[in-house]
Amino acid sequence: MPETPSAVAAGARVLLVDPYVAREDPMERKFVELYPSLGLLTLGAYLRDHGAEVQVVDLTFERDGRSVARALRAFRPHVVGVHTKTLTARRALAIARSVRASGALAVAGGPDAATRPELYLTSGFDAVVPGEGEGALVDMARAARDRTSVHTVPGVVTWKDGRPSRGPARSLMRDLDELPLPAWDLVDMERYLRRWEQSAGERRAAVLTSRGCPFDCSWCSKPTFGRTFRQQSPARVVRELRALRDTYHVDYVRFCDDVFGVSRAWLEELLGRMEAEELGLRFECLARVDLLKPDLLARMRGAGLERVYVGVESGSQKMLTLMNRGTKLAQVERTAAALRAAGVRQYWFLMLGYPGESLEDIEATLRLFRRFSPEEYSVSIAVPVPGTRFYDQVKDRLRGASRRPSAKAGGGTLLFEAAYPEHLYRWEQARFGLEAALGKARGRFSPGVVDRLGRAADRFHEKVATPLLVGASGRRRGPSGS
Repeated sequence: MPETPSAVAAGARVLLVDPYVAREDPMERKFVELYPSLGLLTLGAYLRDHGAEVQVVDLTFERDGRSVARALRAFRPHVVGVHTKTLTARRALAIARSVRASGALAVAGGPDAATRPELYLTSGFDAVVPGEGEGALVDMARAARDRTSVHTVPGVVTWKDGRPSRGPARSLMRDLDELPLPAWDLVDMERYLRRWEQSAGERRAAVLTSRGCPFDCSWCSKPTFGRTFRQQSPARVVRELRALRDTYHVDYVRFCDDVFGVSRAWLEELLGRMEAEELGLRFECLARVDLLKPDLLARMRGAGLERVYVGVESGSQKMLTLMNRGTKLAQVERTAAALRAAGVRQYWFLMLGYPGESLEDIEATLRLFRRFSPEEYSVSIAVPVPGTRFYDQVKDRLRGASRRPSAKAGGGTLLFEAAYPEHLYRWEQARFGLEAALGKARGRFSPGVVDRLGRAADRFHEKVATPLLVGASGRRRGPSGS
């Protein structure tokens, strides 16, 4: 008798692993932004809907990976799916070796395996899912249960005849409303929520309403969905928000879409439904400056918007153009002013070292930062990620650390031969820290005294630090980075 769609993976046991250990993340010491992996929780829910038995090993709060070994012994999974990022690559590869020793099928998903499948396939994994994982993992669970080959599973890359072999293409899911709610019960949600209560006084959770990003920034990697963009209906999003509020008493939500509110009509409908439901949730999101129109921002604020993450990246229009951001400085300035007027906290992402950047461009970014004094920010050194145009541009100038799976991903290390030495960029990062401190001091001390300190710091930078850090021979490379 043929299996029904809801039971195609009945009897299969699938273990999903998040190898991220927070205490090993250098950025976690600065920012407490811990949420369980929505990707794994959605996979878990989807697999269960198709009959599989699922467990998750979440290493976020662990000291090491020993709980994976315990789960392998106790659960005896047919398939182990591991989420991969550059930061966790070394641990993921170690997990793969123990999985294969147990006899289970080791499967890698996530952005790092998608951009470097050969590395993962030659280092212990049996298969890589470079795209959407739900359907592929159901098929592999069934194959592993039945002891049949996974080489021809659509959407999967395996190792065959000494090289990567791709199975047939798999279409992306058309209707994201078909996805079940994330299986929050598979992780210790209360531990995450208690941590947020202790650090922020709120029970915070993350929600993903869309997949993909239609924009084309040259440094951004989109290995899973490319430039496709699909979105759940506002009604489906509100159902998830209501479940988080009612089941886990969540009162603050982070919309972690690559870009929130691509469609204004969609966003306005969502805001209307949130207000009609009287959810009482405050929220934050990542948005583009060209989408955050002042009138829309006022509506979002009224519905509970507290903070917006914006990819400002640079205060130089030349650099924004080179990055293919598709934004204008005037839009950055308008949005920053509108956020301030609406009382919404703004978190700026800034980037240094992108090819073509000169000292003058860095100064333009600092002036913009000084003018608007965002409440929060991060300044990273540009990271060339495989699969991006930026990576292709500098791949012949990569430094040794960037070639290893353990390469740092936090944007604090220079991974390619750039226009200036690494210590210059680190000094510039420190200048933004000083400027942020001066910005806060202006509200507590005499503005004249603070401004004099700022001018003294600028003179020291111009007359002493920059000549010393760049060196007598000038910049290492021309501003073009060539």
